[in-house]
Amino acid sequence: MIINLDETIFSYDKFVAAAKRLSQQYDAILKCVTIGKSQDNRDILLLKLGLGRNHMVCCGGVHARETINPIVLMRIAEFYADLYINYKAERQDLKNQLLNSKEYLENEYQQMLYQYCTYELLQTFTILFIPLLNPDGYMISLEGFDSVRNEQLRKRCLQYKISAEQWKFNARGVDINRNFPCKLWRQKNKYDRAASENETRALMGVFQKYHPLGFLDFHSRGESIYYYRSTMTDLYNEKQYKIAGRLKEITSYDLMPPEEEIDLGDTGGNTVHYFSEKFNKPALTIETVDENASFPLDPKYRASVFDDLKLVILEFGSMII
Repeated sequence: MIINLDETIFSYDKFVAAAKRLSQQYDAILKCVTIGKSQDNRDILLLKLGLGRNHMVCCGGVHARETINPIVLMRIAEFYADLYINYKAERQDLKNQLLNSKEYLENEYQQMLYQYCTYELLQTFTILFIPLLNPDGYMISLEGFDSVRNEQLRKRCLQYKISAEQWKFNARGVDINRNFPCKLWRQKNKYDRAASENETRALMGVFQKYHPLGFLDFHSRGESIYYYRSTMTDLYNEKQYKIAGRLKEITSYDLMPPEEEIDLGDTGGNTVHYFSEKFNKPALTIETVDENASFPLDPKYRASVFDDLKLVILEFGSMII
């Protein structure tokens, strides 16, 4: 296993090294590419998992302090790749066991069904994992503002007087999840403009290149699912609600009501709003981790979030095809 969820500190350098190791170990099914540079000149990585002509996008690490989901998404990519690679061999092994045993091997059969679903998904889809859209912010959250290598950017961040543990932004102090051009986006000051950030444009570029059938954006905290779009049609929201309801059954997360689509006094510009309006395809925000968890988030949450999400992407794929 390459991605160790129990590893205390998972720095950006470890993240990059692990992504490259995954692409080497599972080269038949997984490719690692760079989709852009962060404001502080770090690579933004994309893991392309699968052989299918259809695409869906799974994104994490948009907000700096939300450090659990990037590692969990990497582990899910590894988990799916391993299931896929070993599917045929283990299917034959299970057949042999069933032929030579009088007992009903329920656990083995259930595992085989899971592997079959993963195998079929990755024949139908290529999952585009962007585990860490905001690597600069991630490193600020882990190691403080000294991790910002560009002196001017570092000074700019310090001017905000926000602690590294509470930092949500990129290395220019911009909230990426309020930076996407959509109908609810509002200018926050005279210098603010939509799609101004490298990270924003990197994700938009993936959408525009692959035209995915669906998009999941993973955030923290609250164990909840946002599905409603006030700018979209009733038909669109009905489909969103159906998908969100199924994912609620899997995760036991709460469905957020339409009136809480955006926090009171906040602006639009979210990743999912942009995708919904641009492509008219399903897009959900999934908030992991207990609402009462404090920042910095304890790495112990990785294991439970992995258990929450490992079926979500499979089920989402089955509902958007």
